[in-house]
Amino acid sequence: MHIVGRTTSSACIANSLLLHQHHTPCLAKMPPSVGWIATLRLTPGLEPVMHFDGYATKETAMDKSNAAEQYAHGYDSALTLVQHARRRAEKQAAFLLPHLRSGMSLLDCGCGSGSITIGLARAVAPGKTVGIDVSGVEIERARADASNLEMSNILFEVGNVCALDFPDNSFDAVFSHNVLEHLNDPARAIAEMQRVLKPGGVIGIRDADMGGYLVQPPEKLLIDFLALYESDWHTVSGDPRFARRLPQALGEAGLADLRVSASYDVYFAENARTLFVDVAAARYREKDFVERVLSGGMASLERLEAMRTAWLAAAQQRFAWVAVAHVEVTGRKA
Repeated sequence: MHIVGRTTSSACIANSLLLHQHHTPCLAKMPPSVGWIATLRLTPGLEPVMHFDGYATKETAMDKSNAAEQYAHGYDSALTLVQHARRRAEKQAAFLLPHLRSGMSLLDCGCGSGSITIGLARAVAPGKTVGIDVSGVEIERARADASNLEMSNILFEVGNVCALDFPDNSFDAVFSHNVLEHLNDPARAIAEMQRVLKPGGVIGIRDADMGGYLVQPPEKLLIDFLALYESDWHTVSGDPRFARRLPQALGEAGLADLRVSASYDVYFAENARTLFVDVAAARYREKDFVERVLSGGMASLERLEAMRTAWLAAAQQRFAWVAVAHVEVTGRKA
């Protein structure tokens, strides 16, 4: 993927951003991953234009070996605060629910605000459910929601999936959703989840894959934004197309009885489409994303605003819709 565009001054950045707090959780320092590569050719007077030309190799991908892993979406973004908070076990953990039984103990790694964890806790009640996340802000949100629901079998704690603070063989089930895609070394997290899982216990992991997005109408500005978002993701941490390698990663970790499926989170109904578009439009004005895009020369403020306008216009089209691809895998510890 090549990006043709112009540079933008730091003064434009300061004058044009809506300020949001940006968190940078330190998980681990790991080698780079493979994914799409973005290069920049500067042509004065031209807005950025994106062209796909294949995958980057380990040699050409951005070297992230000296960078602490971070969360590409941002903990205070509309994506996290609005869209992720609407996730539910009945949808996002549907592949795992048939494996859960009353009385099981369960660990949710990277639980965020706990919207999925709460449903999982209901599935295994009165068994104990623990949700961990590196973000203390998200854990406080999760605790508040659980308290409001008066749930007694759920506990939320700040924790690191790459260094879990639990003894070996502690849980009957381990769950993770949209976490490994953000890590430079997902194998380390998988090893930790496997370590705390009891022999015979079930693990269920679901991750998104940006290579499977469906967008209608396929307007250039909308497609360009997805390419831009994926390119930015690579500059932060992880691999936005890791999900397709999830079955292999679990198999190589020694997990048995793998069951693989794929599903989409679909935004077609008017309220769902509006939600997705509002979240996407907000991202164009969130400080962490905009600063990275501008400082990296990936797009100008004018180009970002054009993309934002295109999303808002698409939301008004009766048959516009978006689908986000996910891969989900369950396995057993031998």
